[in-house]
Amino acid sequence: MATGTAALRAKANRSARPIAWWYAALVLVMAWGLAAWIDELRVGLAATGMRDIVSWGLYILTFAFFIGLSAGGLIMASSAEVFGIKALKPLSRLGVLSAAACVCVAGLMIIPDLGKPFRILNIFIHPNWSSPLVWDVLIISVYFVFSLVDLFVLQRRARGTSKWRATARVLAYIGLPAAILLHSVTAWIFGLQISRAWWNTSLMAPLFVVSAILSGVALVTLLALIAERWGRFSLPPETRRWLRGFIIVSMLIDLFMVGADYITMLWGNQPAARAELNLVLPNGPWSWLFWCEWIVGGAVPLALLLVPRLKRLPGSLGVAAVLALVGVYAFRIELVVVGFVNPLIQYPPGNAIGTYNASTSSFEFVGRYSPTWVEYGIVLGLSALFATIVTVGYRWLRLGKSSSGDPSGHDDTLPTLLADKGASFVGGRDQWP
Repeated sequence: MATGTAALRAKANRSARPIAWWYAALVLVMAWGLAAWIDELRVGLAATGMRDIVSWGLYILTFAFFIGLSAGGLIMASSAEVFGIKALKPLSRLGVLSAAACVCVAGLMIIPDLGKPFRILNIFIHPNWSSPLVWDVLIISVYFVFSLVDLFVLQRRARGTSKWRATARVLAYIGLPAAILLHSVTAWIFGLQISRAWWNTSLMAPLFVVSAILSGVALVTLLALIAERWGRFSLPPETRRWLRGFIIVSMLIDLFMVGADYITMLWGNQPAARAELNLVLPNGPWSWLFWCEWIVGGAVPLALLLVPRLKRLPGSLGVAAVLALVGVYAFRIELVVVGFVNPLIQYPPGNAIGTYNASTSSFEFVGRYSPTWVEYGIVLGLSALFATIVTVGYRWLRLGKSSSGDPSGHDDTLPTLLADKGASFVGGRDQWP
């Protein structure tokens, strides 16, 4: 008996080591992000690469990216219930968990962009209800609370209580339009800027929603594959087929909408819009975004998912999901930064960049933007926070399935059996008493 207990303890310790290293790495990255933010608070926004011409940068484009991830995760989870897609139901809790984590990080991403964090109180003290920014803050707050409630209900439903099944279905019908509204409001922050030809298009909201579905499904797919590889999660073949189909369809629609917008700008040939488009078309200074979006994040993942020989390769679904995320992130960079590079007024002596250097001019005709270590540190730190929330949430909620395929979420694997007998594992339940 003593020998058997010792063997169980040894196996538990071996299982705990990788997750302990993972948490240690996340803590280090978050500490770097905190140090970067402290430096920004000390120096001000001059510590970033943003200036008077390009006044939105890495923070805002990453905010828009995480908002899309959160909306897409909840859309996929709600669709499983609303449209009765049984193959996606095993991913419901994982989708809602990722949605809550993403919207939490997206909200925090705004704070360093303000420079002085207390400025955010002005939105609540003196709200301008005609501003899409106020709409966005309101819908983000409601969406975060809704995600937590939805996750609580899904967790209760997983335990087999019938009354929670009806509640989960009602929340799914609410969550689907709420997720669409969330990303539509974010899109209107850009699309309703009539002075910015790059943004002022009626396609902005539907394009944001489609890219949200694409990126959100890709993220949940990646998380499910990681959980299957290193956790106790099981991804059935039918679920894989639905995920593959979701990514293919949403990616084709996304590329079609972007292409339609490009063609409209080319055909109309309005100077302001054409000047912006020339920046990203081949041979333009920002053309690498075009190749990332259309080739790396478009053609390559589509080939991996559609070509029979390629889609049978091990890891093809995971690689396609990663590349889809790269493509959507490239679109966010293209949307935000390129929209600012050409100033609205380009008359001599140019536009003030907001800083003075004795060796160079303080005025420019075309904006430049390159993120600093402070911006990279804060964004990576908040991304590590997202990974921490998902990791802890996955383990605390026990989202892994049992070896018998029980969809309830209860598992009877070694970690759970030991936890039930008084031993607990990392992530709140991972250390021996």
